[in-house]
Amino acid sequence: MFIDLTKIRKIPGKTFHFDLLEDVKPLILGNDRVEFLSPAQVSLDVKNTGKVIAFTGRFDGDTELVCSRCVERYPYHAGFDFKEEFCHEFDAPGLSEEVRDPEDVHIFQGNKVDFGSVLRENLYLHIPMKSVCDENCKGLCVLCGVNLNNETCKCTKEEIDPRMEVLKRYFNR
Repeated sequence: MFIDLTKIRKIPGKTFHFDLLEDVKPLILGNDRVEFLSPAQVSLDVKNTGKVIAFTGRFDGDTELVCSRCVERYPYHAGFDFKEEFCHEFDAPGLSEEVRDPEDVHIFQGNKVDFGSVLRENLYLHIPMKSVCDENCKGLCVLCGVNLNNETCKCTKEEIDPRMEVLKRYFNR
């Protein structure tokens, strides 16, 4: 998603509002592929503050994640607010006087900003690394693999102190 800043850069102090519906490319998180079920809604305010162009807004999109305990798919709403700052490469040398942390400002060339890549970075930060379908998810049985949320397993769970495992094998001969 590219945002054309030609008009915005010419009017310092002015804020422009955009309501966008964007198709989000699938994200790869470890072994999981996260695909969005429908276009995401992006509400975006772009303000020219002088040398810096401030992007503030909200992202809302629906996807399905895989529970890290029971390995079932469940719906997940990715909704978060964001604030990003951009500066044209020609204005970058005097940037340290205008912003608190110049390292947090994205430098761009030309008149277009690739805002899609910035949104993807924010998505990676807001989607949980270890997602859980429910706080009380019981997961899978470690012996038979049955989903403990749906049924109880019939495994006999014999807890043996690992230090005594050698004695068990000796007596089972």
